[in-house]
Amino acid sequence: MNFSQKLGLFVLIVISVAYVYFSFFSAEGIHMTLPHHDEQPPIEELPQISEEVPSPTDDEPAKEHSYKTVKIYVADSNGNIRSVNRKCDTSVEKSCFAYAIKELIAGPTKWEKSKGFTSEIPQGTKILSVREGDGNIMIDLSSAFEGGGGAESTYTRVRQVIKTAKANTSQPVYLYINGRQADVIGGEGIMIKQPLSERSLDD
Repeated sequence: MNFSQKLGLFVLIVISVAYVYFSFFSAEGIHMTLPHHDEQPPIEELPQISEEVPSPTDDEPAKEHSYKTVKIYVADSNGNIRSVNRKCDTSVEKSCFAYAIKELIAGPTKWEKSKGFTSEIPQGTKILSVREGDGNIMIDLSSAFEGGGGAESTYTRVRQVIKTAKANTSQPVYLYINGRQADVIGGEGIMIKQPLSERSLDD
């Protein structure tokens, strides 16, 4: 290859390189648009799904409440034992007898206290159980029932239990203290005849 041919080849290479550069690497030849750093890509909004809550239908009747009057016995301002009424919701309470005993242990309402009614059943007395069946009922109270007040107070509280029990059932009722039949109660040793009756405290 002579000098002229070499020179021509060199010029051809230079022209080719220049063409490629200006076609692909010049500012006019490159057309890429990069997103700005602060720009966020568009977010496609998803359709909102609302959860439908079924409303009560007319086919579901409201629960009807029925009530039974029970009696509990408290003491008036003169120390006499008197009855007051309570409404037992039979659609809620399993036993209106047990409900009456629960109300007896809870004592007079705020309104009854304002009228002078009290109870000799000591605060802190708990119902351990009220068992109904086999033709009789057993009321089991905690030992707090025996505490304090003296003989007269003990007589009154036992009468409250007896009268409340007999007013709300015709079945024989037995009084227990901490799981043991209460034939003798209180520090004074008051004798109780079982089952409970109006004569249980007679000598």
